[in-house]
Amino acid sequence: MGVNIGYVGIDHHHRDPYFAVASELDATITAVCEPGRRVDVDSITAMDERPDEVTTEGQNVTDLVAGAAVYENPHELVADNSIDVVWITYRSSETPAIIESAVENGVHVISEKPIARTAADLEDIAQQANDIGVTVAPTMYYRRNPIAMELRDKVQDGFFGDIWTVDGRFNASQLSNRNTDHYIYDRETSRGGALQWIGPHWVDIIPWILDDPITRVNAEFHEAAEADVEAGAVLQFETRSGTLGTYHTGYYLNDRGKDTHLGIYGTDAQALTALHHDSLQHEPTVPLEITSDNSDWTAAPTRTTEFEFSYDRFSEWGDFVQDYFEAYFEGYETGDVPATVDDAVQLLRVLDAAYESGEQGSWVEVVD
Repeated sequence: MGVNIGYVGIDHHHRDPYFAVASELDATITAVCEPGRRVDVDSITAMDERPDEVTTEGQNVTDLVAGAAVYENPHELVADNSIDVVWITYRSSETPAIIESAVENGVHVISEKPIARTAADLEDIAQQANDIGVTVAPTMYYRRNPIAMELRDKVQDGFFGDIWTVDGRFNASQLSNRNTDHYIYDRETSRGGALQWIGPHWVDIIPWILDDPITRVNAEFHEAAEADVEAGAVLQFETRSGTLGTYHTGYYLNDRGKDTHLGIYGTDAQALTALHHDSLQHEPTVPLEITSDNSDWTAAPTRTTEFEFSYDRFSEWGDFVQDYFEAYFEGYETGDVPATVDDAVQLLRVLDAAYESGEQGSWVEVVD
């Protein structure tokens, strides 16, 4: 028997690609909900005209939810005893309450990052989920990015020696290319803009690669003219082991796509990579350049591996995203998933500290 999915938040611009992900799984979307509105599943159309970064290229969305039950109340959806997993792409301000209802009903959760506005909104629910044994996971799919996985393995093997510093960048298209009327660009709903929405990917993946949590941050923000959230942010940070880092994220690009970079600088080796592009860049490969003082590398101390990403199963961002969701659905019953609710809480604690730092103009400790 496949997994029955209840999907909450179909007005979100990640809905179509996530419907496509579900169609490649041993799963069926058996219920849908846009809170406060009754959806006609026979008339859902692809979001190809949305001026965001994700399109469906004419995909027939109605086929993916044919026959699904329709709910206006997400709390009633998760009380449906036929639902195994609720998949949420909804307002960060309201998602924690939906997750709490899901946990109380024994329904597992996969939710769009960062799940909540602040860590305090999620901490008690996370504890309840852990106590009951209900899996709640954020969409931190770069944990299945093949370059990130290779770098994490090298860090754990001690390849880089002591890591002095890391440097990250994740920029995306300007707000003028986006539908800023959408609730994700509303401060009361989301708390922040670029750092809260696109920024979490690298805020999560950097300490995951290093296996070393961020313990304090110093942040500055660029406010946006088109919305009441920030257009971008620059962070300095320090990890538990003393690694220093910088991170630059924002809605800065003149065209759709991404501008990404990750640098790792250790006593014994350094690594430089874009880590990821997407199908919009039309680049054939993503390079990982490593320079090492290892004696085995003397004849060729600098080596570049070209990663040829595949887009057959998930054309928007790459098949590693499909791998992430496959790993979740393979492991949600046991809790063996790539990212947990505790990871989501830790991410939000770092974001909390960053926004507090921006207000105070000083370094802020990350709550442990």
